[in-house]
Amino acid sequence: MDYCGVIPKDLAVGAFWPQISALIASAIPYGRGEYTLDDIRAGIERGQMLAVGCVNNAGEVEFVVTCSIVTFPRKQVLYVQYGAGRGGVRAKDALTAAAKTLGCDWIETRCRESVARLYRRAGFEIGYSVCILEVPA
Repeated sequence: MDYCGVIPKDLAVGAFWPQISALIASAIPYGRGEYTLDDIRAGIERGQMLAVGCVNNAGEVEFVVTCSIVTFPRKQVLYVQYGAGRGGVRAKDALTAAAKTLGCDWIETRCRESVARLYRRAGFEIGYSVCILEVPA
């Protein structure tokens, strides 16, 4: 099964979940506490999130990202939350295939500068910067 694109929900939270969760767990510390692994699994189960990735012929998940679709009045965006794995070119293929399948106009993510460099090498451009102000409790 050499596949790149949206990983079917039943496989993403079923047979592939141990691999997917191990990869995503490595990325979660770089987030800002938006999601836990339980949140991501529940989001995929409800159809509010997607797992997009590459699975090789041995059934190994080489790369995976979690995504959701964000709909604006004039655009539909495949928004990437977390990602991890290897095989940058195939990862771009997986994201592009998923975006086409889902009718998205572009792929968007927030990420650290080191990850942004990887995205730029794959052909992404910087659309805007994200400014964050933590609100005191």
